[in-house]
Parts: sequence; structure tokens; C-alpha cells
Amino acid sequence: MRKHSDCSGFSLIELVVVLAVLAIIAMIALPSYQTAVRKARRAEGKAFLHMLMMSEERHHAGFNRYTADVGTNGLALPTMSQPGGYYALSRVDLGANAQTVRIVVSPQHAQAADSCGDLILDSTGLASASGGPAEECG
Repeated sequence: MRKHSDCSGFSLIELVVVLAVLAIIAMIALPSYQTAVRKARRAEGKAFLHMLMMSEERHHAGFNRYTADVGTNGLALPTMSQPGGYYALSRVDLGANAQTVRIVVSPQHAQAADSCGDLILDSTGLASASGGPAEECG
């Protein structure tokens, strides 16, 4: 006859300790992961902003002025938002005689809570953001 002590397996206490350790690790790792995801999405938004500015520069090279028209008669953009959908074109501000331009893209969907807010680029190359520190967001 076998004794009960010969059985192997996890006790309830061991299982609870393992679950507690996993919960602590998740509490530490999840915010870091979310921050990294927001930064990656922001980098995609900046790339979208630069793509828009390149379209403006091509238009300026051909017509000697920038344009606020993003349709077929202007920049002829296929889409008004970044491929992931986390940033969308908010507005195009033209300067005097359309010789300067300022493009603003706004965060959308899951990125809307980003502390940097709108990403801004002007024709002089100055990049900024409507919120957050310039060294992190600009």
C-alpha cells in the first residue's frame, strides 16, 4: 500500500506564491511596454508628418508655393492618416503668399492619450509638439 506522501505535485501555497510573483512582474513590465508602444507609434506619426512635408516640398518645387489642398488638385494624397491609423492630418497652415507651411497631425484612437499631443512640422524644419517636453516629443 502506498503512502500519501509519495505523491508529487504543487501545493496550493506554492501555486499562490508563483501567481503572486507573476502578478508583481506584470505590474512592473506592463507600463514599460505601454510606454514603448506609445513611443513607437509616435515615431510612425513623425514619419507620416515628414512624408506630408515631402509632398508639400514637391508641390512647392513645381508651383513655387505651398498648398493647403490635399486633394487631387493639391498634394493628391491617397490617405489623410498614417498607415497604422494612430495619427491623422489635422491641418495645414500657410504663411504669407503661401511661401511657408506648418503641418499638424493629431493622435487618434489608442494614441489619443499620448502626452505629446499634436505633432507639428514647419517648412523651416522645426519640429515640435503641442504637449510634453520638446526633447521627448519634438
